[in-house]
Amino acid sequence: MRFEILEGNMDRLEKKMIRIRNKCRKYRCDFKFEKLGETFKEVTDEDGNTFVGKFIIIDAEGVAKVNDWRFIASVDFTENGNIINKAVDVEVPERYYKCKPHCEHCNMDRKRRYAFIIQNEVNHEFKLVGKACLKDFTNGMDAEAVAGYTAMFNEIIEGEKPSAGCKIERFCNTVEYLRYVAEAIRVFGYVKSEKRGESTKDKATNYYGYYNGWFDGYWTKEVKETIGKEIRQYGINAEHEETIKLVENALAWVATQEEDNNYIHNLKTACSLDYINSKHFGILASLFPTYDKTLERQKKVEDAQKKDGLSEWYGNVGDRVELKVTDIKCLTGWETQFGYTYLYKITDDNNNIFVWKTQRYIEEMSKIKGTVKEHKEFRGIKQTELTRCRLV
Repeated sequence: MRFEILEGNMDRLEKKMIRIRNKCRKYRCDFKFEKLGETFKEVTDEDGNTFVGKFIIIDAEGVAKVNDWRFIASVDFTENGNIINKAVDVEVPERYYKCKPHCEHCNMDRKRRYAFIIQNEVNHEFKLVGKACLKDFTNGMDAEAVAGYTAMFNEIIEGEKPSAGCKIERFCNTVEYLRYVAEAIRVFGYVKSEKRGESTKDKATNYYGYYNGWFDGYWTKEVKETIGKEIRQYGINAEHEETIKLVENALAWVATQEEDNNYIHNLKTACSLDYINSKHFGILASLFPTYDKTLERQKKVEDAQKKDGLSEWYGNVGDRVELKVTDIKCLTGWETQFGYTYLYKITDDNNNIFVWKTQRYIEEMSKIKGTVKEHKEFRGIKQTELTRCRLV
């Protein structure tokens, strides 16, 4: 059977499941459990606060079976009827809902607080048996062990709710939190986490908490009113069309990035999660300045390419020319038998591009004289190659 266990309950339950599994192995009865994944859903703590928590999905099942008989459930007898504590997902006959504590194996009537239901897997017959007779059907596994076996499933089911002293880790929807980050940056600009209380991360956390009840039971009335006033003053709204689009674009961008360093790996991983806890709010908040810097670099490249596209060939091969230089860049360099050679890209005041190979290292120039050696194209950009140059 599949169960969803609140993460804070998992350590305690896992230790118990291991003990039950070992006990079952001793009596050649099966009990197994497996972690299948995780999910997120709303949970209410003991103070009545509701928030999103992480649940571990497990598959737990067991068969206490000997000679085609297997253990199905324990039965607690009460004045108002019987409580059936099933260990497997099998519907038991209704006759056990209000039956008396009678053992159908030895036909003994006794005053019992509990008994056990077993089923034959061949003919599907059910029997209600007492503590002493149970051993005949469970390979000697005593009633105490079987009771623990049954209780384990009850505890697993209870594990879906916060237990006493359970540490509950709160999670928020990643996309929604990023929208509040975007809103905080829109109003205040990006502020690093070092500025406690004023950082983008803290602002977004307050806005998210205000609308989603994250801090209900922790905030004083005055604190909540102060944050609400700030939200209204600056028009913080995670449902702005521009904000939603910005978050979509930033997430689409980060999903395509190569994980060539630790930061990008962590950012990409955090942004890929549906829900995230406060431990990783800082790296989430850094998505937008990183995304903006990338857009700026791309725009510079595009502008440079657009500018380079204006280049035309200059003069005729063999002409001696003099140029007014607006930009010079050293593109590369390499060793030759005559020494180290540099390749420069030179742009004149008409956006024409020239290239020059020389053994001189040059940081800046305003004018240059040279001879046109060749007209050529590089990646569709027209370039004029110069030789025998001197600086003016």
